[in-house]
Amino acid sequence: MAQPADTDGGAEYSRISVVIPTYNRADLLPRAVRAAFAQTVAPAEVIVADDGGDDETRATMAQLTAEFGPSLVYTRTAPEARGASAARNAGARVSRGHVLAFLDDDDWWDAEYLAQAMTTLRAEDAEMVLTPNWIVIDEERRPFMTPSESSFSTFRPGMTGSNIVVTRRAFDRIDGFDPAMWVMNDVDFFVRARAAKTRIVAARERLVYLEGRGVGHLSSASERRALGLEHFIEVHGSEMDRKSIRLVKRRISVARAASAVSIPARVRHTLAVMWFSSVSDYTGTLKRRLDGRRRSY
Repeated sequence: MAQPADTDGGAEYSRISVVIPTYNRADLLPRAVRAAFAQTVAPAEVIVADDGGDDETRATMAQLTAEFGPSLVYTRTAPEARGASAARNAGARVSRGHVLAFLDDDDWWDAEYLAQAMTTLRAEDAEMVLTPNWIVIDEERRPFMTPSESSFSTFRPGMTGSNIVVTRRAFDRIDGFDPAMWVMNDVDFFVRARAAKTRIVAARERLVYLEGRGVGHLSSASERRALGLEHFIEVHGSEMDRKSIRLVKRRISVARAASAVSIPARVRHTLAVMWFSSVSDYTGTLKRRLDGRRRSY
């Protein structure tokens, strides 16, 4: 039986709003919605922020609304503001919670996820908590990201679109997600949160599940991904160490090598991948290809 979030009466934590951005994934969306409603600490509302508006998603939402009632809220992104960041912000705007929990439409949570996050927020007097996660491939789960105090000082903090719980006060101070950051928008949010002196902590138990396969991810190789990664360096490059910049430049070259039309362009970008790669990059790429999982989050 789910318990209400305000067990200690603290106004800062008395209502949880779950925001699920979605884009043309009517087949996976129900799993995310049901995982949000299955929490032992119940959210006050679950908001699906639709960035696509296709007929199949609307039909799925009608079925889910019949199942869960008015606690399930449906909203759309504005035509002039599209993308995952805009969808998360759209959901946050219509939410009424003191705490915001974000969950991507192709991922899901353990039933104790919100309970652990809320306990950690209270115990640490924190404003934001990140939870370790699993990656799931063909029903086999493997440890993926493990946020920690040491990772919080880097540009690989262990944050995804599905493992962040943040107070509304902090979210508003950070000014939400940046709609102009269409790649690595989660890391961008974290870096701006860190700059805003947000009190960030890591939870202990691994309770988030990331879908390891699928299409239509921002990790898919494309020129748009390459441009997005270049934009990230333009914004944050002055704060990044050499290793972080090298890793992002390698991703840019990988995206362009895989999406290049001409053979000379493909060769040029492949050479750039080699230039920016370390031994661990090669072994990691080989392992991911053997697993058949998507490149990165």
